[in-house]
Amino acid sequence: SQIGTEKVQMLNKVRVMNLNAKKEMEFTLVGESEADFAAGKLAATTPIGRALMGHKKGEIVEAKVPSGILRFEILDISL
Repeated sequence: SQIGTEKVQMLNKVRVMNLNAKKEMEFTLVGESEADFAAGKLAATTPIGRALMGHKKGEIVEAKVPSGILRFEILDISL
């Protein structure tokens, strides 16, 4: 597939900019049983995981979390 056309899927490593905190973060999207937030393993079923799934590099997504709405810009998607 061409660069920039990949969409976020399970087991992708996703580098994002948290636009609320102006902080770069990196997650790997995993199944719930493998999730370990401290290790950067984010369950795809979480609000952030669901917000990222199916989106492309350069897109800005919003995740509804208990504390409000978090906005992320997808910087990079890798395997």
